[in-house]
Amino acid sequence: MDHYIDIQVLPDPEFKATTLLNAVYSKLHRALVSLGREDIGVSFPEAAKAPGSLLRLHSGKAGLENLMALGWLKGLRDYTEVSTPTPVPANAGFVRVQRLQPKQTAARLRRAVKRNSMPESEAEAILANRAPLRKPYFRLQSESTGQSFPLFIEQSKPQEHPVEGSYNTYGLSQTATVPWF
Repeated sequence: MDHYIDIQVLPDPEFKATTLLNAVYSKLHRALVSLGREDIGVSFPEAAKAPGSLLRLHSGKAGLENLMALGWLKGLRDYTEVSTPTPVPANAGFVRVQRLQPKQTAARLRRAVKRNSMPESEAEAILANRAPLRKPYFRLQSESTGQSFPLFIEQSKPQEHPVEGSYNTYGLSQTATVPWF
């Protein structure tokens, strides 16, 4: 994780930045699936309540060059500005960027009712009383199942030391960190 690439979504009068960033992230997922690599992580430097318009990819220089050689941003080049692989600043902190899954989704509750492991009235009560998940998310389609779903993102607070590990095909990890600057 000694290099990074910034992908900045450019302002466009026809498309919202969130729509374009969603398209970039979807294409990134497909590229990571085809590469089969577990050493490329992501972060969202502008994320407060929304992902923002900047996606940062983290890996070694060779890993990032291999990813970009796929040409996965084809069709979005007019809407993005992409940096070259750049060394991570020496004073960088580290954050964990992970998927956050709600425990009781409507789909899970419907399945529980259908298999008779929960009464319908209990499922309705849970849905009525649960707090909405207020985290940045992407609307994606899984390459393995084909299902569309919201991928909620949570970034930890910056920490001093990195944690090694692998990243999934969304560039996320439950344990590993990426540089934060």
